Amino acid sequence: MKTRQLLAAITLGSAAAFTGLAHAAEAQPKQSVGEYASDAAITAKVKAAIVADKDLSALDIAVETNNGVVTLTGTVGTAFQADRAAIVTRGVDGVKQVKNDVKVEMARAK
Repeated sequence: MKTRQLLAAITLGSAAAFTGLAHAAEAQPKQSVGEYASDAAITAKVKAAIVADKDLSALDIAVETNNGVVTLTGTVGTAFQADRAAIVTRGVDGVKQVKNDVKVEMARAK
């Protein structure tokens, strides 16, 4: 079951990242194709790490990477989950910095 979730997260993350590459290429022409690919790989790894963490839901947290700087957005139920998302992200190889814009909404607490 975890393997399926992990594969699903990687597949979705990769698809989203590569779709974003086309848009990012227009917005930031200074970044090379290799840097885009590296950012896509980091995004996929972060999403996989979030899926693998029992305290987090990958459906609640969006991940974007630009030059190794990962931005987390979304809404979670507790401050612990918001902090945990940043901690998990910092543990991923290639992440240079984490911008944690995850919001806490107590109504979402499970």
